[in-house]
Amino acid sequence: MEKKLYEPRSGKSWRDPFPMYANLRNSNPAHFVEDGSYWVFSRFEDVFNAARSPDTFSSRHGLTIEQNTDYLDLGDAAPIVFLDPPEHTQFRRLISKGFTPRKANEMTQDISSFVHCAIDRIKDMENCDIISELFKPLPSFVVSKYLGVPESDRKIFDTWTERIVAGAVQNENNTGLDAIGELTNYFTEMIEWRKKNPEDDLISQLLEMGEEKVSIMWILGLAFTMITGGNDTTTGLLGGSAVLLTDNQEQRKLLLKDLQLLPGAIEELLRMTSPVQCLSRVLVKDFELHGEKLTSGSRVLLGYASANRDEREFGENSEQLNVQRKINRMLSFGSGAHFCLGASIARLQSSIALKEILTNFPNFHADESSSSYATGNYVRRHTFLAFHPSG
Repeated sequence: MEKKLYEPRSGKSWRDPFPMYANLRNSNPAHFVEDGSYWVFSRFEDVFNAARSPDTFSSRHGLTIEQNTDYLDLGDAAPIVFLDPPEHTQFRRLISKGFTPRKANEMTQDISSFVHCAIDRIKDMENCDIISELFKPLPSFVVSKYLGVPESDRKIFDTWTERIVAGAVQNENNTGLDAIGELTNYFTEMIEWRKKNPEDDLISQLLEMGEEKVSIMWILGLAFTMITGGNDTTTGLLGGSAVLLTDNQEQRKLLLKDLQLLPGAIEELLRMTSPVQCLSRVLVKDFELHGEKLTSGSRVLLGYASANRDEREFGENSEQLNVQRKINRMLSFGSGAHFCLGASIARLQSSIALKEILTNFPNFHADESSSSYATGNYVRRHTFLAFHPSG
């Protein structure tokens, strides 16, 4: 049987999807998948332009290739990722103050303390699962801080977020259903408490605007967006980065010699890992690309990870890690109206965590051969990654 040009990845098949992407870019950049009835865009310019054209490529029917119109019935509870302008613009303007680089930087001390505690534990181990020790709990901690979850509730909060993320990435609606109900009840009670006892957290800031501007359902929708969008993606970036820095020792040496290269290296690691490998849109008007005619109503899968390795944008060495690469554009956080609100906090977490790992474990080894990946067709992240601190 002839191998398909594009097949959705999940679990162990996430280990190396990149040759498939290269084949798509070079042989069929506007590819129609017949057994799923959707198109795949794989070149940078095509994905970049589509992501920035919500008037043609709509998010209102969900971001997966499955035909699903449930999002249209959510009303005020619809997460921001399922909105198009002008509704999306209005919602984003209301909440954007909570996601500025300055706001992210205010969490530097909290994040550093969390990472230091994890690093101190790892120092006493010959080897560990770096995902469970640091890369998974760190983003969950940050999301809980943003939302004002008290420290005493963070353990149960972590279990809810784990179940919700698992259900979302596996496209299994029942997996996290109970957790969603429990978390909804929790935040409903928290909102009532914060009305009377505001603090310096995102929920308190939104409540301060008044329900005529920000409804309670909007706040609940935002909480779920942060849980599903802020947890597994950062885990994917950190796990993938540890593997890349193990496989590219010369690049690691450059960082160890000059840690001031780290901010630029984070951008390159974002490009190479692309935790959100792809998301879909629905065409709301006819469209033509590379001689193919796409009709209104068609689903289009935007291949962010493929685009981020396109040699047309990043040069002949686009598939190779280069921590000194100058990057003008990339798609790891999307682009245009739906550019990720959490980009600044994701960069901050990753910068702190990787700096501490490089400083404390300069000879570390991340064993990709025994690793495992999460199921689901859209986010590439490790669920287990053996880490040897001393190499």
